[in-house]
This record gives sequence, structure tokens and C-alpha cells, in this order.
Amino acid sequence: MNKLYKALGNHIREDWNWSVYGITMLSLALFTTLYYSPSIKISPFDFRDGHWARLAHYGILYGGTYFATAILAQWNSGTKYLGDFRFWILSLIFVFIAGLPKLHIWKFIDIKAQDWSVYEMVFAAKCHFFIHQVFWTFVGLLIVSIILKKWVKFDFGIRVEWKELKPYIIILTLVSPLIIGASFFPDFQRAYPQHKPWLHDEVFNLSIFERAALFELCYASGFVAVEAIFRGALAMTMVKVMGTRAVLAMASFYCVFHFGKPIGETIGAFFGGYALGVFAIESKSVVGGIIVHLGVAMIMETMGYLHHYF
Repeated sequence: MNKLYKALGNHIREDWNWSVYGITMLSLALFTTLYYSPSIKISPFDFRDGHWARLAHYGILYGGTYFATAILAQWNSGTKYLGDFRFWILSLIFVFIAGLPKLHIWKFIDIKAQDWSVYEMVFAAKCHFFIHQVFWTFVGLLIVSIILKKWVKFDFGIRVEWKELKPYIIILTLVSPLIIGASFFPDFQRAYPQHKPWLHDEVFNLSIFERAALFELCYASGFVAVEAIFRGALAMTMVKVMGTRAVLAMASFYCVFHFGKPIGETIGAFFGGYALGVFAIESKSVVGGIIVHLGVAMIMETMGYLHHYF
């Protein structure tokens, strides 16, 4: 535990710049406030217009946030990565892979073409999203690491040393009471569980328990993909190109990646993503992050069920 805390403290001391970090956090705070304001619509794109509208929306939201932070972050940085073509190409690829599931392209199945009820289509669409996310994330990362292996030593952190996981279990234990406390807020209860089986009529002849179990299995798989792309690709790999400022750019992107979730979760994503990025670089693994991330998600889901049924 002390090893990870020391790594986080050392990273912040070495990387900290009041202007860079201050402007980044103030910008994210303003952007988050605007996004969550019920009276302000910040995106001019209508998703009903198809894939191009989604690509434009998420390209600006995700790509804009990541590259704006990265450009600012080179200020007083020891690594002049903006002149390195690897930064631009790898960053574009990784941001695209992270946002790919939101674009709803290259689907495995056309759900609307099936002879299913509305409830069955909703359930299948939600499960499909996470399966789609896992598949394309790892296919994308594999292709990039093979084609561009001469540019940089890719490291997505899919390795584990069991003795190194104890600190993450402690972290999960410490944050659990905060998550349980947050579960009593109305916006949390509206968001969780992600799939509310009690709102749907019969779905594929599955019981409520069977539906919940199947959905949570699909939902859980998505966190493996998220950790691989954010803490693996955008932290562990990009730190070799960008230096320590890779973590700040990743955390900013990770924050806006949570837009649409409860605002407390979005704010926490910046700080939690930053810490997990440093931990991944220090431990050379994202498995601990998967444990924390998945544990937090399952506590949220469990509390959502408990609030409804009890």
C-alpha cells in the first residue's frame, strides 16, 4: 500500500504545475457544469442523424478534451511530445478505440431487425454494447500493437502478480462506505442498477434473476476493456511518448467519458482515473485497477437493487 501511495505522491510532486493543473481542473469543472445544466444543450448534433452525428459529437467531446489537455500539459513539461508524430497518431487511435462503442457501428447483430419485443430489444442492446466494447477494444489494441510495434513498446498491463493486489483490495474497502453513502442520492438511484429488470415485461423467457445475472456479467466485462484502454494504452503506453503528463491527459478524457453518469461519479472519475493511472504505471499492471473499478461498479449495482427491493 505504501509503495503505491509513495508513487502517487512522487508523481504529483514531480509533475505538478499550478497553471497546467489549475487550468485543466477549472476547465473540466466549467464543462461539467454546463453539461449537467438542465437548461443548456452543449451539443449541436442530433444522434438520430446517424453515425456521422455521433462521430462529430464524441470526436469533439472526447478528442477535444484529450488533445486540449495534452497540448496545455506540454507547458513546463520535460518531454516535448507535441513535435513527436507518435503522440498524434497513437493518441488519435487510442481515443477512437475508446469511443468506438458509442458510435454504434460494426455491430454484431442488427437488433431492430429481429422479431423481438421492445423490452427484449432494450435488454439485448444493453448487453450488446458491452460485448461490442470488449471485442473492439482488444481487437483494436492488438492490431495497433502489431502494426506499430517499432514505434513504441506497447504495454496494456494485462498481467498480474497476486501479491501486488492487496493494496487495491484495501482501496476498495476504504471507498466502499463512500459509495454506499452516495447510493442514497436520487440521481444515483435513477442511474443504478444500469438495467432495471422490474421495469420490463417478459424478456426471452428469463426470470428477473436470470436477466440480472446475464446483464451484470456483460456489464462487468466492459470494465476490463476500459482499464486496458485508459490505464493501459493511454497511461502505461503513452507515458513512454509523453512522459508523466500522459496521466493528466488520460484523467481528463476519463472524466468526460463519464458524462451522463451521476455528477458525483463524473467528478470522482477524474481523481480516481488519475490515481489508477499512476498505480498502473508503477505496478506495470491494470489488473488491480480492474478489481477496484469492477468492485465499485458492483457495489453501485447491488445498492441499486437493494434500494428498489428493500
